[in-house]
Amino acid sequence: MSDSTYSPALLFVDDEPGILSSLRRLFRPQGYRIYIAESGAAGLEILAKESIDLVISDMRMPEMDGAAFLKEVRNRWPKVMRILLTGYADITSTVAAINQGEIYRYIAKPWDDNEIVTIVREALERLHLELENQRLSALTQAQNDELKALNASLEHKVAERTAELRQALAFVEQSHGELKKSFLTSVQVFAGVIELRSG
Repeated sequence: MSDSTYSPALLFVDDEPGILSSLRRLFRPQGYRIYIAESGAAGLEILAKESIDLVISDMRMPEMDGAAFLKEVRNRWPKVMRILLTGYADITSTVAAINQGEIYRYIAKPWDDNEIVTIVREALERLHLELENQRLSALTQAQNDELKALNASLEHKVAERTAELRQALAFVEQSHGELKKSFLTSVQVFAGVIELRSG
């Protein structure tokens, strides 16, 4: 989502076509890509095919309710932000959905247009920050690994160079010893020659 031309994708899941139409009318002018599903199963099919950033699901739906649907979304697509729409005062089901689906927020029906738009925008900003944080953490880890590899390589090269220098020093010392011996031998020879001439 770092690309400025990227348009976030929203999926609305509700068994009432009127609710889906209202949500689509509200969010389409905001520049989002909109997907709709009239059941949890249809919503899962869309998630399997499309790259969705945020899901808004109704709580009360036949076959698979919002809590079960959002729990499945969390299990299969944990990075997708999840919001629950609840139109009745069943606090137990709402709490279950919050706990099982680890939803970002729940919104009561009928919603306030400005409030729901703000909540979606904040959820997408949070998602963007989380993904950016993960990207930077991965980049930092990769750079640390590269630095460790470079340090290990440098240590290896230093060890090799040290060994080469020791070898060279040993050779110089040996050569120096042989040179000294040759010099002393030469001095003795010259001294012998001088003595012979003097004699």
